[in-house]
Formats: sequence, C-alpha cells, structure tokens
Amino acid sequence: MGRIRLSSMPRYKVWGFFMADIAKFKYIEMALKLAEKGRGMTSPNPMVGAVLVKNNRILATGYHRGPGTLHAEAIVIKKAGEKAKNSTLYVNLEPCCHYGRTGPCTDLIIESKIKKVVTSIKDPFEKVNGRGISKLRKAGIEVELGVNKKEAWLLNDSYFIYNENKRPFIILKLSQSIDGRIATADGESKYISSKESLNFVHRLRASYDAVAIGSRTAVSDNPSLTVRNIKGKNPYRIILSRNLVLPNNLILLKNNKDMKTIIVSNSRSIKRFTSKNNPRNIIFWNIKNNGKYHLDISDFLNKANSFNIHSILIEGGADLASSFLKDKLIDKLVVITAPKILGQGISSFKDFGIKKLSEALEFRHMSLEKYGDDWIFTGYPKWK
Repeated sequence: MGRIRLSSMPRYKVWGFFMADIAKFKYIEMALKLAEKGRGMTSPNPMVGAVLVKNNRILATGYHRGPGTLHAEAIVIKKAGEKAKNSTLYVNLEPCCHYGRTGPCTDLIIESKIKKVVTSIKDPFEKVNGRGISKLRKAGIEVELGVNKKEAWLLNDSYFIYNENKRPFIILKLSQSIDGRIATADGESKYISSKESLNFVHRLRASYDAVAIGSRTAVSDNPSLTVRNIKGKNPYRIILSRNLVLPNNLILLKNNKDMKTIIVSNSRSIKRFTSKNNPRNIIFWNIKNNGKYHLDISDFLNKANSFNIHSILIEGGADLASSFLKDKLIDKLVVITAPKILGQGISSFKDFGIKKLSEALEFRHMSLEKYGDDWIFTGYPKWK
C-alpha cells in the first residue's frame, strides 16, 4: 500500500521519473570530479564541488580551492547571479551553516532563491552535521540527501574519519614483493615497485598533511619524502625515533629550507641530539615513552593534532607500521605489490598481537588497481 506502480503510470511520467534520477546522479558525479581538483589543497577543509542547474542547463560549476577561499556553493552562486533563482544546486557535501573564514553557504543559497539542493552526505563537522540541511528546509528549500553517498565518503575519507575520531587520519602505505617483503635481507628496498606506482605514491604524499617514517627507514633509505614527478605541495616530513641516532648526511636534515622536517622523540634523546648536532630549521616534538623501547603513539597524535596536522601517511618501516596496527590506529591501508619474489628479506608486518585466525584483520571498501606491473590494494580496516 502506498507504493507507486510504474506500470500503472502514464508512459511520459515514467520516462520523466527515470530521466530525473539519471540527471541527479550525473550532476553529483560531476560535482565529485570537480571536488577532486582540490585534492591536496583544501586541508583541513573537505574537497567540495558544486553544479548549478536550471531547466536541464548547467548555469555554473566550481570547486573549493583551499582554506579562506570561496566555498564551491558560493562560487557557482556568484557565477550565476540572478539566474540562480529557482535553480537546483548539486553538491557532494552538505552546505555549511556556520561562520568560519567565510560566511555560511546556507545563507547564500536562501538569499539566491535556489529551489532545490541535492547533496550526497551530511557534513560531520560538529557545527554543521545536519544543521545546514535543516536550515535550508525551514527556509522552504527542498533538500535531497544520499545521492552517491559512498563515493562522497571515499573522496573525503580523511575528513570524515578525523571528525569521527578527533585525531589525525592515519593511512599506512607499504611497497612489497609477492612474498610479502619490503626489503632484501641486506635492507635494500629502492625500488621494489614500478615507476607508475612511484608516481602514485607521490600523489598520495601530496594528498596528506604529513608523511612519517621510523629512524631505520630514515637511515637505510635516506628519503627526501617530498612530492616529485607530479604537481602538489610538500607535506610535513616526520621522523619518529626513540634513541634518535641519526647521521648528519640525512636528506631530511640537510634539505629543509621549507622548515617542514619534524623530529619526534623523548626529551632525553632530543637534548643529546641537539648538543651533538647543529640541526637547522628542524621542528622537535617531545613526547612520552611507552615502555622501554617505544614512543607513545597517542601522545604523538595529540601533538600532531595541536599542530593542525589532520592526516598522516605512514611510509615505513615494519616496526612503525606494526606499532600503529597494534594500537588499532590505522584508518586506511594501501599495499603496493610488485611481481617479484625476494625469498629471505624484511617482512611487511611484524607481530601485532593476533593469535587466532578469527582475530585476523579484515577490511571494507576494498579496491584493487593495476599500476604498471604492480597491483595496488586499498582497504579500510574493520577493527574488532
């Protein structure tokens, strides 16, 4: 009872019903692609795209370019001007309703007399989270929620998880051989993966606020952790080390004109290191120890959060990865697998407390993509 039977509806109404459905998915997909253009530039804000449509004609498109700049909704309303009246706004995230660096988008939408708003998902930020939708509906604007919800969540996964957990989003990236080795027995790891996968890694770096490695990886690989081969801003570069025994020739210590290298250790090790070395422009974070051999990961994340770092890419090595896994702090896993077998070597993971098969870590929202000769697995852990 109460259901619409399409077979009993006039043919032109059925056609119109499906065409309207197709249109809203098309325009939301367009908004998502527009939003993607802001990747690596919008943090701590989300990536948002908007499309303004009237009588099946696109009036304006736009996307958010970064903190302090116009939001996507404001851009399309400004472009359309008076034509925005009685139009439909398609946007991948709920319009904001609070004052930040810019004014509320809901007020602009109401003032421009937009007829309808189609959006993918609620904004999890505590000052919005449904309030924007409620404000629009109270003003008489029709709001449709949930179109391409999963895709919208995946696009801004770090933003959603940061707001849920109130700590930086953690993504772990590993490059390994088929037999699960991240390096040979002698520690050689450059480069297990292909050139295409390397470009993928640089896009990852450009997408997040910081990249973190352990001291062993810093010494053995001597990486720069900068963004190369593609356009994008450099993230903060973090070395976590309890003992802080680092040679002076490390690229991360020498090439630091942008003052984005952060060394994380305890007060005793930092004092010893700075007395023996003359590090220039290095940022030091003094955090607590957790037992005899490890740093306190929770204290580290609190420091990062207070430094306005909302997302961290963990690039190595096995000790650091296992520490985050043991504390159930990995939000997303990316594993690049090259078609190579090393036999003996350094394993991708160390023990992090799983004793039974029933305790094995499983994943959701999984994908598998091919880059060059490599396969890249992406998944979100289902912590028990």
